[in-house]
Amino acid sequence: MTTSTEILSAKAAAGDDAYLWLHDSGDCILWPNEESSINDDGKNAIERWQVSKEVAAELIETGEVDEVA
Repeated sequence: MTTSTEILSAKAAAGDDAYLWLHDSGDCILWPNEESSINDDGKNAIERWQVSKEVAAELIETGEVDEVA
């Protein structure tokens, strides 16, 4: 099971422009930058996870999620 720590570590490793998107279904996608995320279904993603409601809440609480849909 993916943890918020793993996802936040991946975002930090991706650099300052990394863009983290989270959907209320638990779909979580990390792109190299916001521009890469526009109209993208995940093919340009660095990584993609399916997370639990608990992990989603932890991620939102950190303030590191760039967009919640």
